[in-house]
Amino acid sequence: MRVISVASSYSDQPEERLVSATRLRESTCPYRYYKNYVVEPREDPVFETIEAGLGKFFHCYLEGHFNKLKAAREQVDKRHCLDTKQLLTDFRLSFLEEGRVRAPFRIVRRQDSVQDFVQRLSTVAANFNSFLASQLRGHRILDVEGQLQVRTDAITIRGKYDLITEAPDGALRLWDWKTGRAPRADWFTDYRNQKIQLGVYAVWMRYHMKAENVKGTAVFLREVCETMSERFTRSVEEDVLSYLASWRQEANSWSTYPAVPSNLCPWCGWRPVCPAFVGDI
Repeated sequence: MRVISVASSYSDQPEERLVSATRLRESTCPYRYYKNYVVEPREDPVFETIEAGLGKFFHCYLEGHFNKLKAAREQVDKRHCLDTKQLLTDFRLSFLEEGRVRAPFRIVRRQDSVQDFVQRLSTVAANFNSFLASQLRGHRILDVEGQLQVRTDAITIRGKYDLITEAPDGALRLWDWKTGRAPRADWFTDYRNQKIQLGVYAVWMRYHMKAENVKGTAVFLREVCETMSERFTRSVEEDVLSYLASWRQEANSWSTYPAVPSNLCPWCGWRPVCPAFVGDI
């Protein structure tokens, strides 16, 4: 298998060719994959968890933050840390109504409260500021929030990135912000899927930027700041493309899409209409 082309935008492709990190993750439950990518006309999930909303909010906040730095053509330094107080105020204004989380967002774990998520965002912001001050100082911002696509002779891979920078030594870095935790050592599937996503980043960077010294890094900010990275190598390219082509071939062979319950079911927005859980919401 070989890379035919790379792009910074999506082209029209049939579903049976498409691969993405979210498709790979959500295919662990074929019913969820069916609802999100196969059934027509497309529907919206019944609800969205506040965890997902918090993540999208933080990404949007960083997008605006880094776009201002890019426009100013400034190198990153500790002066560019987030104003946490303003961030939390914006979060409350965006998600709360009469002291409750507004629809369609939902707090899934009953023992959690609105204040728990305000505190979680405060921790995420503090971890991000520490990371920026120690790891991004001196970097030049090349791009903020974009699409990426890798076409091979068998599949088309899609993805999104949060930030691309050039380090002081000239190395190119693609950053992916995560408001959750890093996969634990014994979470083999989660770890593998994250490494595949990082491998796709590295492959795309290598061909799109026409450079060898490239790396994709996921930065996990939930409780402590942790990172996972992947550099481009021919072995990484071969392993990632081969694995994703095999997944796409298997998914194309499905004729039914059964629900496969797991510990993630309470966070699935399709649960209220899922055949495995109808009446149990």
